[in-house]
Amino acid sequence: MLVMRMGRFSEAVFGRERLPERCLIYAGAYVPERREWVKNFFDKWSRIRGNWVKYSFATKKGREYILVFNVYGGAMTLELLLLLKDGGVKKLFFAGSMGGKDLPIGTLVVPTKVIDKSGLVLIDDPTKQIVEPDQNSLKRLREVLNRLGEKYVEGETASVPCVLHNISHIKTFIEQRTSTLGVDLETSTFYYYSQKEGFQNHALLYISDNKDHDIISQAKTVQEARKKALKTITLVAIETLNKQP
Repeated sequence: MLVMRMGRFSEAVFGRERLPERCLIYAGAYVPERREWVKNFFDKWSRIRGNWVKYSFATKKGREYILVFNVYGGAMTLELLLLLKDGGVKKLFFAGSMGGKDLPIGTLVVPTKVIDKSGLVLIDDPTKQIVEPDQNSLKRLREVLNRLGEKYVEGETASVPCVLHNISHIKTFIEQRTSTLGVDLETSTFYYYSQKEGFQNHALLYISDNKDHDIISQAKTVQEARKKALKTITLVAIETLNKQP
């Protein structure tokens, strides 16, 4: 019987058999300036590496983190989670963006219920149409946000396919469901599989586009709002990953 040693895949992708205990996942296409937005939160930072995902090892106050960028869509999220598990990561913080219905650009959103329209959760469990965060992780995240005095919105979101955009019945479902704050691509997959794999997991999103500003908008006010949101999420992530259970 063939037995695979732990760390084999991690070493192939990240160059290390054992990874840091803490990981920040930045969803969405990699843009070098986003690296600069978060870099100053750390004392030391290794150069960006990687092909399909970009990653860096960083330290703050003697603690090491792995930061992973360019994570786009549920399939890539799932593959990354398995790689991080192989490398021994214990704590995850998912920094994502979402298209909002009515919320302003830059609004922080804590997903408390995620409708899986991406399909990756349903593949594993056809009865699981709604994914919820671990309640202890949710409590920990709320405590950090409140202690830092950060404003945020909680509520229902939906995760949709990343390649097959604008599927008519999904689009109609989202538009007609008034309780849904907006859509992203990865959160249902992240919540479901990170819990299944035994990670301590947290997710915090920000509104990157809405009915007034599309995803490629380069308006200065939009860019500044996105930048501020991502920097805030990074601060919250560091605090949350180091908060004791």
